[in-house]
Amino acid sequence: MDDGTWWTVGELALASGVSVRVLRHWDALGVVSPERTPSGHRRYAPAHVTRLYRAMALRRTGLGLRQIAALLDREDPDPSATLRAHLDDVEEDLRRRSRLRDRLVAALESSEPDQLMRVIETMTMFEQYVHGYRSEESTRLADQADALVELLHGDTRFKPGERVLEVGCGVGAQTVTLASRSPEATFVSADIAPESLKTASRRVAAAGLTNVEFVEKDVYALPEREGGFGEGSFDHVFVCFLLEHLPATVDALRRLRRLVRPGGTITVVEGDHGSTYFHPDDEAARAAIACQVTLQRHAGGDALIGRRLFPLLHEAEWSDIAVTPRTVYVDGSRTDLAESFTRRTFTAMISGVREPAVAAGLIDPDTFDAGIAALRRTAEPDGVFCYTFFKAVAHRPARPANARSSP
Repeated sequence: MDDGTWWTVGELALASGVSVRVLRHWDALGVVSPERTPSGHRRYAPAHVTRLYRAMALRRTGLGLRQIAALLDREDPDPSATLRAHLDDVEEDLRRRSRLRDRLVAALESSEPDQLMRVIETMTMFEQYVHGYRSEESTRLADQADALVELLHGDTRFKPGERVLEVGCGVGAQTVTLASRSPEATFVSADIAPESLKTASRRVAAAGLTNVEFVEKDVYALPEREGGFGEGSFDHVFVCFLLEHLPATVDALRRLRRLVRPGGTITVVEGDHGSTYFHPDDEAARAAIACQVTLQRHAGGDALIGRRLFPLLHEAEWSDIAVTPRTVYVDGSRTDLAESFTRRTFTAMISGVREPAVAAGLIDPDTFDAGIAALRRTAEPDGVFCYTFFKAVAHRPARPANARSSP
């Protein structure tokens, strides 16, 4: 019933503090979808305003927009499981942040410069896994996943009865996609962090999937002599956003090759920070990105690893290697990606290295902050942001490779 109480999108933005751009984005995702006038303009009734404030409250907990829409629409099959899994993420984040604070305080109080740098480098890897190893990343990955799932995983399918090893599954951000798209395959998802495995297990259970087993494993301890992780135990291996954090990448890839049966495959997905370009271009933004690249390199990882997938797999004696670039392109017509990827994924990730970058003397605080502001600026309607992921698929040779060293 029209009682005459209506708000335009501009009026509601002014009253709520939520920008017009965000209100339009939330409308597109079904979070708060107002009525339309005959001329197509949005108009919000009191019920829409109530829903908006409920959505804002849920958003502050870190839930993804699609999760919020499902909860408000009562379409989530198990809202309690969703909220419990999110609570686990929050609690794990608090534990990790507490450990981070304790180690950085100890380092800053030390008079040994080498010790300071060593702790900074260690904590950069511990606290800043770029694509979701730590629980805090699962919040922004919830927004990222839907936007990038087709780009990264649209051509990944496994046959009924095949046994697939997912290495470095973290909190299960990719596991749900893999298992739901190949429901008759069996997945063994492994990670070195037990806390992450608990979160991943709950996430998979909440999705109603029954074809995933979780195990705690270190890639450098594989293959094993006995059990389900011996030579040729799997039909395929899947690795996403893991190699960039490993200090001995070729060794890991050789170990994974031995786990796959002859003729089986490996699928690898990695990013490359050097592929980042944007408009308006900005020197401070590039300096902030360079800090993340440098810190990850000092800690033994490689934020530019995407471009190296072919030579790494070749050196590890995989065959039939095919690498394809997967570019995320965001402009003013793609407000969903501007929010989920440019702001909440990439810019949020770079923002996270501010303290260790400044403490290490890589950049001054004002320049870093200006760089983050410039990255956020690229998500505005007249901005452009591009980033390229690389996806490789390779085979274990059906015949043994000429016997070079295997671990």
